[in-house]
Amino acid sequence: MPTPTGRGEFSIARIDADGVVLLLGAKEAWTPLSWACIEGVGTFLAAREWVPIGSKYETAADVGTLDGYLKGCLKRATAGWVAVVLEHAGVVEIDRRPPARVRLR
Repeated sequence: MPTPTGRGEFSIARIDADGVVLLLGAKEAWTPLSWACIEGVGTFLAAREWVPIGSKYETAADVGTLDGYLKGCLKRATAGWVAVVLEHAGVVEIDRRPPARVRLR
């Protein structure tokens, strides 16, 4: 799948009862996300209009961004990739103009 910027690609290794495993970056880093975390994105976005994706390649994140929510589940930059997966599932839409942002569909 393409990254939100379209400059790279990532893969989904598996989808099962535990959640989704993404393969990220050139080394295809094994990145598991639980269903509780993924389903919580809807609750996080529900009270908001457009939310910055805000991915930072560090363990800290900006509060109020999708990255900030997801770092509560996993201390890795996953927001852009999770946004793409949720867009393909029909859950969110992405505004790819800088700074990229997301909202519930």
